[in-house]
Amino acid sequence: CKTFKFKVDLSSLSKVQKEQLKMQFVEAKWIYNYLLSCDDIFSFDYKNLSNITHKDKYGNDIPVTLSYIGSSLKQSIIKQIENQIKGLSALKNKGYNVGKLKFKKEINSIDLKQYNNTHSIRGNKFKIQGIKKPIRVNGLKQLSKYDNLEYANGKLLYDGNDYFISLTCFIDKENNINHTYKNDIVGIDMGISSTITLSDGKKYDISIEESERLKKLQAKLARQKKGSNNRYKTISMIRKEYNHISNKKNDISNKIVSSILKENKVVVMQDEQINKWKEGEFS
Repeated sequence: CKTFKFKVDLSSLSKVQKEQLKMQFVEAKWIYNYLLSCDDIFSFDYKNLSNITHKDKYGNDIPVTLSYIGSSLKQSIIKQIENQIKGLSALKNKGYNVGKLKFKKEINSIDLKQYNNTHSIRGNKFKIQGIKKPIRVNGLKQLSKYDNLEYANGKLLYDGNDYFISLTCFIDKENNINHTYKNDIVGIDMGISSTITLSDGKKYDISIEESERLKKLQAKLARQKKGSNNRYKTISMIRKEYNHISNKKNDISNKIVSSILKENKVVVMQDEQINKWKEGEFS
């Protein structure tokens, strides 16, 4: 299987579609927090998720009627919480010290569990349950190079600035019998002076640091009053800058992985504890 990611073209959406897209995540947050406040979620019927209450920033209960998020998406949220509770229970039984699920300030991912029900492709657009008209997305052309694609589950994502759709597909396994490799086998060493060194002598030096813009925004945030609108705008800009840095990291990672796999038939590497490096002098 392979996962494809498409960016929603916000410029092509009407005001109604933008509102429907935004409210998908708002209502998902309301449902998630409401379910956590219930006594027994495992016997909860999604059909009762029509009129619920959520709390405002002052802690007051606000009754709302859910009118954007569909029944299948409601079931996905219930299933998500059930799986999280089961996961915590399993860890606790193994002796781990676990807490409990906490209320969320925002939801950034919604499961689309069934193709042709919660989501589907309509030409160069994507249909999502709860949004009446299909929405235009960028990147669907990448599907055209594959034959016999079988569409499966997906996710509706929000990174604080843009919306994305992640779609999992089943594809025929690639046949690399006739592919010519540069090396039969290669070893990889992760290091400090050179980020990646291959046994054939090839090196990759990678360094992506925090941008000056990010540093200035963080300094600005430290001076602003908590709860103010300007502080919220600054947080949004910081999130966008972090996304930009993350995209650069992912782009470099994908290019390096693609290069190594195309040139080498077998790749051997040590299971490095890279996260532990941050605790030492190489942070």
